Amino acid sequence: MLLEFSVSNFRSIKDMQTLSFLATTMNEHEKTNTIQVTDKVRLLKSTAIYGANGSGKSNLVKAMWAMMNFIKVPFEDRKKIEEHIQPFKLNTSTRNEGSFFQIMFILEGKTYRYGFVYLKGKITSEWLFGTANKNEVEFFTRDKQKIYINKERFKEGIGLETKTREDTLFLNVVFDFNGKIACVIKDYLGEIFILQGLDEEILQSFSYNLIQNKANKHRLLEILKLADLDIYDIGMDEDYDQKTRKIISQRKIFDENGQEVGLETLDFDKDASAGTKKMFIYAGVFVHLLKSGGTIIIDEFDTKFHTSLTKAIVKLFNSEKNKTAQLCFVTHNTNLLDNDLLRRDQIYFAEKNQRGETSIYSLNEIKGVRNDSSLEKDYIKGKYGAIPFIRNLNTIFE
Repeated sequence: MLLEFSVSNFRSIKDMQTLSFLATTMNEHEKTNTIQVTDKVRLLKSTAIYGANGSGKSNLVKAMWAMMNFIKVPFEDRKKIEEHIQPFKLNTSTRNEGSFFQIMFILEGKTYRYGFVYLKGKITSEWLFGTANKNEVEFFTRDKQKIYINKERFKEGIGLETKTREDTLFLNVVFDFNGKIACVIKDYLGEIFILQGLDEEILQSFSYNLIQNKANKHRLLEILKLADLDIYDIGMDEDYDQKTRKIISQRKIFDENGQEVGLETLDFDKDASAGTKKMFIYAGVFVHLLKSGGTIIIDEFDTKFHTSLTKAIVKLFNSEKNKTAQLCFVTHNTNLLDNDLLRRDQIYFAEKNQRGETSIYSLNEIKGVRNDSSLEKDYIKGKYGAIPFIRNLNTIFE
């Protein structure tokens, strides 16, 4: 499970910023909103990120997207990812420095810390640490092309140093040679899904698979009905070209007396609302994560969703039935700032200062916030920062 993600010198993020899923000692919603993963570590099931437009919320998601895809995609497809990795340009000291990425996670009871620094097509630094006898130990570290391997902890990397180019991650090289630890880590990272813009459509395959899975199709329908109660059933048009995967939905037909008389089959793409289509994209991934575990990070989570629908999804992750799934979402929906829904350590804010630098901080870090505080009202009043400064627009007529 995800412990934390850190990034620096990436777009509007100049100094090190960290998003943490580590639960604090507060006892609010402990049974529903947190997971006890080890004797000493309790993690959050969800985190929300608020902030004004242009504050850098999306840049934090882009940083996670860039790191995950830099690791996961084939080398020949990496160019579009590298285009996203830009240093902080509003300071002369950072323009020619590398972008720092690091992720910490718990896997099979062990904590791993992996990261790298990227600069103009090259990996200038890379590292992997893990727990051994409850203490963190070095697995390997890299300074440009000099790679040091802990022969006791990372034997699988021995001899592969010379096979690692300056533009390639050492972790990926070890993975290509079936290194056990590298494979475990890469498999875990494959269960981190990051949705931003058009990338959402890539994950529709999970929903397509559920449509054809009789044992789990009902789970997909239940989530879809959160967005559209009128859907009775959903399926694939068997007479249609399977490559385009035409989806059909069935809805009940009623007579003039309100009595059910049959079912009508409709083209899902043409008939369904924008919110229902978006829920179809998400539903399959939600079912997969809630059954098998993993993490999903969603930018502009509440776009096309009613307030009640976004709250229902957050409650789905913040429930006792969820054992290993995590949700992180960027939102402007202040109705979710509710003590009955989220703990203070689950709420993050993004704010940009006058120098154009983004900072990320938790509501739990702000002193004087009581358990019974009206979070939504206080946020709108500006007590927590991270809100836009709106000038008087009447001046545009003067």
